Amino acid sequence: MLPHGPLVAVCTLLCVFASPSWAVNDESLLEGLANFETAAGGDIDSPTPARPAVTSNLVRRIQTELSDQGFYLGPIDGRFGPQTEAAIRAYQESADMKVDGKATEQLAQDLSTGGKVGKLLKRLEDTRSRSIESARDALLANPDTRYLIEGNATEDKTRKHDSKACMENPKPRCLLIEAVDSARDIDKPEMRDWALGEILTAQARAGLAKDATATTRRIHDPRLIMVALRDIAKARAELGEIDDAIAAIDIIPDPLKRIEAYVAIAEIQTKSDPDFDPANTVQNLAPYLEQVPSLLAQVSFRTRIAAVLAKAGHENHARTHIEAAEQELENITETEERDKGRRYIAAAYAESGLAKKALEVLKSIENGSDDAPVLIAAATGLAQSGEAHAALITADSIEAVRYRALVLARIASYQGGAGQISEAKDTLIKAKEASIKIKFPFAKAYAFSRIALAYNDVSISAGDTTELFDQAIESAHLISDDRLKAHIFWTIADERRRGADLKGATQAQEEARKATEDILSPFSRVWMLCDIAVERAKRNEDDAAWSIFGVAMDEAKTISNPWGRARALSKTAATMTSLTDKTVETARSTPNQ
Repeated sequence: MLPHGPLVAVCTLLCVFASPSWAVNDESLLEGLANFETAAGGDIDSPTPARPAVTSNLVRRIQTELSDQGFYLGPIDGRFGPQTEAAIRAYQESADMKVDGKATEQLAQDLSTGGKVGKLLKRLEDTRSRSIESARDALLANPDTRYLIEGNATEDKTRKHDSKACMENPKPRCLLIEAVDSARDIDKPEMRDWALGEILTAQARAGLAKDATATTRRIHDPRLIMVALRDIAKARAELGEIDDAIAAIDIIPDPLKRIEAYVAIAEIQTKSDPDFDPANTVQNLAPYLEQVPSLLAQVSFRTRIAAVLAKAGHENHARTHIEAAEQELENITETEERDKGRRYIAAAYAESGLAKKALEVLKSIENGSDDAPVLIAAATGLAQSGEAHAALITADSIEAVRYRALVLARIASYQGGAGQISEAKDTLIKAKEASIKIKFPFAKAYAFSRIALAYNDVSISAGDTTELFDQAIESAHLISDDRLKAHIFWTIADERRRGADLKGATQAQEEARKATEDILSPFSRVWMLCDIAVERAKRNEDDAAWSIFGVAMDEAKTISNPWGRARALSKTAATMTSLTDKTVETARSTPNQ
């Protein structure tokens, strides 16, 4: 005999079936059946697993998102039926997910995230199209460049993808199609999602909204979508497309991460172009800062914002944020948190060019074990302002040798720029002595990389092509990480070429080629060469950028491992887009030359 609860449920369902008015649509009936099975405790004398209950609100959310993305054409009524199930199955199949047709909370969240990202990607595609059209007009206006545009054949979008043709004549879209195909063959889900996240960023960067939307559906870890949104925001900020960058940020659901992204964009604005004023971006932070429950977090964000504003020349606004942080600090009662807050404030003073004020704040902190970041900023600030002696004293107070070596290398570069060549040499000797004592291999390698660059900087400042340059080469050889070593040699070679030292450039470039060959991973070689190409493009060295990109592309073609191939091709596609955009930007800024 059935228990009382299930018996009532069975009678209720039988009454519905027997009633003359039971002729409701099949979606309502199926939803009732699903709810009944759950209420009855699952199956009744049947080995078939119970179907989960589906709430109307959940189904309505899923129907809405499926409709927005073009999978569902039925009514948004919250009733689960064949039409809704078919739409879910179609979406799951497009996203390379398990196709079960079930309406779940996880599915609703995936759809919601994908829908928001899709709208952003469409906006980015429109922005890029307008930018390309503007560049086209500029090229057409110039008789010397008009031939580049006129007479081009229209691409046949119905043509099937040809892998061989793509490798012979690579373009961002075909490279990304290849990358997606390779990603499908990655066995581990977390590694596949990682590769897809990089592909998504590259697709968005290239204005391939539809392709990027499809990739978003294939990423099962929403955290990687958030990472991609952050990277997209940074890429748009670097191009000066702040509205698009902010549109990417506003999708991020976590308020703290959203604030971090806003601050990151403001920092990019201060570095990339003096015409990009971060003050407007900072204004967007005001309502979010008020929602931060942690006083220490508020102090942290305030001080970072102050540093950004100070670097952009908004000293008064910067001081206002520091003062607000100091007021918030007064309400923090826990000693350890107060000390952290003081360090944040000290760092803000140091990065705002008030190094002595920063050191005064540090004196009020009893435990000085975490003072290194502030001391680094203070020493750098003192060196920048020409107070090298005070900078060296501050650097000597940094206990951790891995940090002290880096600061000493920075100070030496500033000394060289100020014509203090002898003093710079002495500082670099101290930096090398500190680096030798570093225990962690990569930290030691990184320290020697900074020393090598500093020797090169001082050498160029002094007009030296022998002693100091030889020291730069020798220091670069002490770098144990092959990829970092190769990158530093390429950087030195480029700096010598820019300084008209062709002999030194040739020597460093030969070392760079050897170091590149020593990198065991083809993927690492591709990544490093692409980074060099982008660095050259930022300096408007288009020919040199495309030349080294060609080497990276040839290397990428040799990779067969799905994980390495997917990431290498997405990297080359993103780099090609950057180089193309840089050429477009040059054409747009000089249309009649």
